Amino acid sequence: MNRIAPRFSPFAILLLAFALRVTALDSIPPGWRDDEVIETTVHAQLVLDGGRPLYFVQAEGHEPLYHYLSAGWIALVGRSLLSVRLISVFFGLLAVAAAHRLTRQLFGARPALLVALLLAVSFWTLMYSRVKIRHIAELPFALLAFSHLFRAINYQRSAISHQPSAISHQPLAISPLFTAKPSFRILHCSLFISLALYTYLAALSLFIIIAAFALYLLFTTYVLHLSTRPRIWPLFLSLALAAILYLPLANAIRNNAARLNIVGGPLAALREGNPQPLIENMIGTLAMFGGAGDNEALYNIPGRPVFNLVGFYFFLGGVIIAAARWRDPRYAFLLIWLVSGLAPGFASSPPASLGHTITALPAAYILAALPVHALSGQPSAISHQPSAISPYVTRHFSLLILHCSLFIAIALHDLPDYFFRWPALSEVRYLYKADLHAMAKTLRNEPPATYVLAGVLSKWDRVAFTLEGVQTESAPRWVNAEWAIVFPSQSARFLFTPADWQIDAPPQNAITIHFDNDLIFDGWTQRGRDVIAHWRMDPAYAAAEPDMGASVASPSFPAFAFLHLLDANGNFMAGSDRFDADAFTLQPGDRFLQRHSFDAPPGTYTLEVGLYDPITGERYLADDGRDAITLATITLP
Repeated sequence: MNRIAPRFSPFAILLLAFALRVTALDSIPPGWRDDEVIETTVHAQLVLDGGRPLYFVQAEGHEPLYHYLSAGWIALVGRSLLSVRLISVFFGLLAVAAAHRLTRQLFGARPALLVALLLAVSFWTLMYSRVKIRHIAELPFALLAFSHLFRAINYQRSAISHQPSAISHQPLAISPLFTAKPSFRILHCSLFISLALYTYLAALSLFIIIAAFALYLLFTTYVLHLSTRPRIWPLFLSLALAAILYLPLANAIRNNAARLNIVGGPLAALREGNPQPLIENMIGTLAMFGGAGDNEALYNIPGRPVFNLVGFYFFLGGVIIAAARWRDPRYAFLLIWLVSGLAPGFASSPPASLGHTITALPAAYILAALPVHALSGQPSAISHQPSAISPYVTRHFSLLILHCSLFIAIALHDLPDYFFRWPALSEVRYLYKADLHAMAKTLRNEPPATYVLAGVLSKWDRVAFTLEGVQTESAPRWVNAEWAIVFPSQSARFLFTPADWQIDAPPQNAITIHFDNDLIFDGWTQRGRDVIAHWRMDPAYAAAEPDMGASVASPSFPAFAFLHLLDANGNFMAGSDRFDADAFTLQPGDRFLQRHSFDAPPGTYTLEVGLYDPITGERYLADDGRDAITLATITLP
């Protein structure tokens, strides 16, 4: 049994991690995030359509590896929300397993199990293991790179490495002889570094980590003479080979630097001589473990720190222990890893981003486990006292209490936060289109229909609805129900209840004006200080295809409608430019009503109407050549 338990425990932890990553996967997060829609329908679809980009310029730029793997996965299992998120689940499990491997290699079996347990239940790891974005895929490659790195320099834990008092004074246990074909270890390390770099830009911190560790070894060996001459050359060779492998992608990123321009604000300010944003980012990022954390509701309860009070004290204790034992390369490496992994958070916006600093995630939890590991090497304080209870049993019972205390403290804090508190936030439900996802679930098994959907006017909302597998007779129409309502040419099912619309009422003031973009103005209705404009799509109308572009923002609509109020002398007094039906979803024969509200003093005004291109500002012309049509005089109360 004693031989089976050490082998069974990692498997049991992976089963726990798997269960936590697939439970309610299609409802937590509560729906489609724009990034998930883009990855599925733009990046992965580009590969499925035969494209082979080295760097995806869409959505401000993405590294390629995750998207190629995602495309292959989609080809196998389809594009439901549950199925597409499974690829991140897979990488999340690999991250837990790779962290266990590295921790066992450096500190032994017991700390490795504790670290794997903490990663299995942590909010931070769960967040990125259950959403279809590439961040989590970097971690297995980074951890395997570190594992092969230590094997390449032939570092082995000392036979007395569990003794804290001895560790800090022992020379680095590095053999001067090759033992296991270090050239292969170097190649493996370089390959895994480059795979991480081809997955997520934050992996650039791996260069900093390994270079800083090499300098540390040089300093402790040749200046402080704390160790025999270690094999440091594999570190530099690994970096050189990884850099060569990364050069094609680096060149592609340099030629398409949109992402760097968006997130690299503090560095841009520093180049202009203003260090304040960088300093503020550094302070905010360092505070993320026990003070104020990531403020983005997308991936965190805004302001929530990584650790609760108990977890933070363990983490802080680990940092103190690692600093005290800096002569031991394992502990120095952890500190270098933590600080360098946080560097992208220092240099980018927003500060304390859990995504930008994901390279530091395993280091944080290994440090949190260090106090338990350190105490495991201390002889029992009561071992010299006669007792009916074996000192061995007493010490191991005490260690079990410490292990359980840390695990339970983190699990009771992180699991309810992730599975209950975070997805219930209104901002999270909005960002992840929770209402749309819930609505689609109810419609999935109903007969086909033409749907009119209320919501924000985003192309990604429309695409997300098509991913839900709802049967439709024609493309859904999207509308901001507060300001507009659409009547499709087919009979429609309205998935909203506008409070003050008279459904399908004809205009009080009928008129027909045909514009050269095939929109027809059919008249207007006045309601107090509001004017309802009636529009119709000509039978020749062809909806434009939105440009997927390089941004996740909504595209500009093909036309904006304006209603202007003019005084008796023809001077502009007030106006309302709106188009709250998604013109990319409108079809020939559709009609929509647009509400305009005016902020003007009570009085009598001349009303004019027109359309213009929101990109160029150029007005569309009516059949008679006019770009603005005078309708009538109206009186505002």
